[in-house]
Amino acid sequence: MLFRSYDFDTSFLDSLDFGVSWTENKIRSAFGVYEQAAWGGQGTPADLPDDIFSVVKTSDLFEGLKGVNGDVLPAFLSVDSDALTRIMIDRFGACDGGPDCLAPYNRVDSRVRERTAAPYVQINNTFDLFSNPAHLIAGLRYEKTKIASTALAQIPTSTSWVSANEFTFNYTGNSSFNTLKGDYDEWLPSIDFDMSPLRDVKLRASYSHTIARPNYAQMQGAQTFNELRATGGFASSGNPGLLPYKSKNIDLSAEWYYGPTSYVSLGYFHKKVSRFIIDGITTENLAGLRTPIGGPAYQAALAALGSNATAEAIRDYIFVNYPAITTPGTCTTPDPDGFCRANGHIVGRINSQASDPLINFQVTLPVNGDRVQKLHGLEAAIQHSFWDTGFGVILNYTMVRGGGKFKNSLPVGSPQFAISGLSDSANAVAFYDKNGIQARIAYNWRDKFLSGYGLDPNYVEAYGQVDASASWEFMKGLTVFGEAINLTGESRRGYSRTKNNVTFVIPGYARYALGFRWGF
Repeated sequence: MLFRSYDFDTSFLDSLDFGVSWTENKIRSAFGVYEQAAWGGQGTPADLPDDIFSVVKTSDLFEGLKGVNGDVLPAFLSVDSDALTRIMIDRFGACDGGPDCLAPYNRVDSRVRERTAAPYVQINNTFDLFSNPAHLIAGLRYEKTKIASTALAQIPTSTSWVSANEFTFNYTGNSSFNTLKGDYDEWLPSIDFDMSPLRDVKLRASYSHTIARPNYAQMQGAQTFNELRATGGFASSGNPGLLPYKSKNIDLSAEWYYGPTSYVSLGYFHKKVSRFIIDGITTENLAGLRTPIGGPAYQAALAALGSNATAEAIRDYIFVNYPAITTPGTCTTPDPDGFCRANGHIVGRINSQASDPLINFQVTLPVNGDRVQKLHGLEAAIQHSFWDTGFGVILNYTMVRGGGKFKNSLPVGSPQFAISGLSDSANAVAFYDKNGIQARIAYNWRDKFLSGYGLDPNYVEAYGQVDASASWEFMKGLTVFGEAINLTGESRRGYSRTKNNVTFVIPGYARYALGFRWGF
């Protein structure tokens, strides 16, 4: 960053600041997958020793799961995953026979490079108004951002019908790099004004444009094949062409300093937010992938067995009559024809079975929506010091209101738009600051809020916790300090459309820290 400032002694203009910053971020996200695809079962119960399983009561782990009429989920089986993995490797050749299950980064390897250049200029002014000083600060920032997303994405070569209601993708190293680019530029003005119409009273007003950039996961351009079903598939991709959220902000506040370190303040804010990022969904075929469901072998099975034939019966017919499109699995007792129908695959190939139906994928891509939402709220605060004792209190409350609420009453899957993260919040602090000793205890509270949504909403319950900290500078530059986080061990809970539908519980524990600082 380059920065310069010029002062003016005999002018309405106090100073002129200007500079330029340049940043470059490089982010990589890579993963691979090992999949046994043995949804019909693997081996027999005798292959798994009983001692790798244990029963765990959920209420012993999560206080929030205790219900009025008993536990919501009484218990579950816990499995020793290391022991289970070793059994799957040794007996069934999982993970290509081991020795571990560290998948190579061959499914998705995404790299995002983001470069931003941002020059700015700011003027600072002081003048008298109502016989008291007033200040005006005005600035303008220009940002130019370029994004390049390079992805190595593994593309399926075919699909498999692996059990009655399970389907999977087949990969044979078919991967390729591709690069997608995006860019945007923003002019971000701001102006701040304050004045004192009365002694110890200050009024403030400001107007600004601000942006919030998309997260890197949304900008990664790799296409990921997520799920395959009889009726179609699901895939997703990032979008390096996304524009940032943009907010036009108005802030007004009044402050009364009724003591050297005591004040009361009340503020109002209004935000007009645009370019919300939403999931755009398209339906299309990808990579020419086809499915055996509805293909010639499937239709022949229906003709021979009747329209009410079960999926298992149809699979058996195809294994016997169309061995060219099947691959046997491994089982303890093969069928007379040599196929293990529980685990065998029926393959929907791209070329040799070109008469198989093409798969329609629902492809999810983040895009900028055209909605504009207005948010507004109030902020109230008071800080009071008790004379010269060093003791004091701080209280504040923030209230937020705005549109875009999720409507639980609408049917699942109904299109709707909601703003995540909006909620009221409050803090109460008691402190001591004197004679080199600083101590404070605080209660921090946040009301219920929507954390996100898909087909169903995800809410986080109202939550509050108590934190405490203290420090003592017992010698010049030498300080010992300690802190305690979540003293009362509060837990957190999330739920969906009703509080009875618990989606997560995070047990809370007090955390303590002790340290020493040496300043020189």
